[in-house]
Amino acid sequence: MVVVSRRALLEGTAALLVGLQAPAAVAQTSRQDTAVLNAWVRISADDRVTLLLSQAEIGQGISTTLPAILADELGADWSRVTVENSPVGPDYQNPRIHWMFTGNSESIQSFAPHLRRMGAAAREMLITAAATRWSANPADCSARDGAVTHGPSGRRLTFGDLAADAARLPAPANPRLRPVQETRIGSSIPRRDIPQKVDGSAVFGIDFKVDGMVYAAVRQAPQFGASAARFDAAQVTGMPGVIGVYPIPNGVGVVAEHFWQAKTVLDRLDVTFADGPNAAVSSASVERQYRAALESGPWNTIVDKGNAAAAIAVATDPIVREYGSPFQAHAALEPMNCTAAVTADGCDVWGPIQGPELARIVASSVLKLPPERVRINWTYSGGGFGRRLLADFVAQAVILSKAAARPVKVIWTREEDMTHDFYRPATLARLKAVVGADKRPAAIAATLVSATQLQPVTAAPLPDHVDPLATEGLEETRYEIPNFRLDYHKPKIGIPTSVLRTTGFGPNIFAIESFIDELAHLAGADPHGYRRALLANDARALKVLDLAAEKGHWGAPLPARHGRGIVVYEAFDAIMAHVVEVEVDGKKAVRVNRIVTVADPGVVYDPGIATSNLEGGVVWGLTSAMKSEMTFDKGAAVETNFDGYDMVHLWETAREVETHLIAGLGDKVGGIGEVGPVGIPPALANAIFAATGERLRAMPFARFGYTLA
Repeated sequence: MVVVSRRALLEGTAALLVGLQAPAAVAQTSRQDTAVLNAWVRISADDRVTLLLSQAEIGQGISTTLPAILADELGADWSRVTVENSPVGPDYQNPRIHWMFTGNSESIQSFAPHLRRMGAAAREMLITAAATRWSANPADCSARDGAVTHGPSGRRLTFGDLAADAARLPAPANPRLRPVQETRIGSSIPRRDIPQKVDGSAVFGIDFKVDGMVYAAVRQAPQFGASAARFDAAQVTGMPGVIGVYPIPNGVGVVAEHFWQAKTVLDRLDVTFADGPNAAVSSASVERQYRAALESGPWNTIVDKGNAAAAIAVATDPIVREYGSPFQAHAALEPMNCTAAVTADGCDVWGPIQGPELARIVASSVLKLPPERVRINWTYSGGGFGRRLLADFVAQAVILSKAAARPVKVIWTREEDMTHDFYRPATLARLKAVVGADKRPAAIAATLVSATQLQPVTAAPLPDHVDPLATEGLEETRYEIPNFRLDYHKPKIGIPTSVLRTTGFGPNIFAIESFIDELAHLAGADPHGYRRALLANDARALKVLDLAAEKGHWGAPLPARHGRGIVVYEAFDAIMAHVVEVEVDGKKAVRVNRIVTVADPGVVYDPGIATSNLEGGVVWGLTSAMKSEMTFDKGAAVETNFDGYDMVHLWETAREVETHLIAGLGDKVGGIGEVGPVGIPPALANAIFAATGERLRAMPFARFGYTLA
């Protein structure tokens, strides 16, 4: 048996890639009028405070919350704070995983405690500088609103007055954090990015411009793993605006003065693509492969608590159910794009990038340059969802810039984006249970088949049959189940797959929460009460579950063909519960009347931003449950645009969405950005069952004729 935790594997991967480097102390003056107190805090003589941000703003509000945490601990005047994206380097790596990326609900979890320490360290340096100047006791001084004040005398010096002196001091090793009651933790503030996004001044990757920039359109081989066998560049040479036609790893790119010139020329270009190794891959072939694996493995045992296998083997009538989820595309509103400028000095890259460290590794490898000569700059992203952790579009921009000897912006069309994604993999899970005299599960054994999620966003190979991201949601549960076993198989399927706004939590929570609901029904028990019994010794989870039931009006009478579904789960160290209320007509049109969400992520730094993340996730979860499915034929994606890959529309969303936050355990911090969608599919499926009596064990529910009304 091989057991590998997500954290251990991510940390090991990071060590292989870049080495584990402790952040270097930075205490220097970068310009004559700007002092650098540490890697995150710069203060100018005119009292401007610049705070650095290492996480990409992809709509989750992180460009507000993290700088606000840092500014609060520092004591800065928020109205005089400027936020800048950091460079790529060890100082800005995730402190828990030692790798630089935005995703996995890690931003607040990993950086909030770290930035509080960085802010506190800079604050103590400023206070020490002021106390030294006054010959005063530092304990009598405080830092607030951009100034240090001496309590007994009332003397006051601004941060700008003190910054140069403070930057010469050693950074304290263990700075004192402010007591929570002296901070703005738990208070909402306006998001810094919203005004720019409203007035149109926000710069997304697709908006970015640099002097001398030209544009590229790309056409990639339809089949996964295939390449261009030939193309006739002479056919389009001399057309208006054309600069050149160049090969890229799996296709061809046309560079022109304007994007539509490049696209028009590319549409006319005669390109022949060779068949690749995946020409026979289809949705049907993958389904057969998954089914065969589910029957025979081989298996990697992830969890083996008690002796579930033996308990089920001797049972005369175990309860067996199967649950499936489909391939899904990221389908970000802003398609993949990147700008690169390759010069004799190195390479500059600008774009909507979630994985700047991997992007630098890829660009430096393509150009055979030392990584320090590649500078990665990220912009706002029009949706990320994990797709922009990868660097295939970065490599294209770098290759085409070098070939054209110009700064080049690559823009994918929607069709390129949809058909050359790294899709969330389909999953197939079989759950077996034996119940005791109390009708509760005495043993559960789960077998899971899922292609990799982690491999594409790492540069180190995963062991065969191991992917800790794919098993999340099944390998841990807060339910008391005396005997539990999880076996996992990782097939190689010829379709590129990766993470998509949740790891395995999405499909796996769908499986386990659907199964628990079925067990409750077979036991003749109320689904809320059944879950309560399985959480009898978990006060924290019970609090979340019970509040959801209360706010969701659980148990209140409903008309015919109306139903409520309930779920409770843990994902990304946050405990969540949903109650979904629906009505379903005779034609299987589902009207979602109400969704109640309760979340306990531990410390809630900004309730407004946390709530917007959760409620956006609710809408995403409805799309995932009802509509989203990619299919494949002859080694290529079938759906090419939103006409075939539909999203939930405004009129189809829940009529009421209600969110409640519980600030839980002390200083424990859980994730928020990716948890919102996770529990909506099983809660919706459970509600549809309550309304109709039909169990939906595979997504999307459109497969079974259900639509949103």
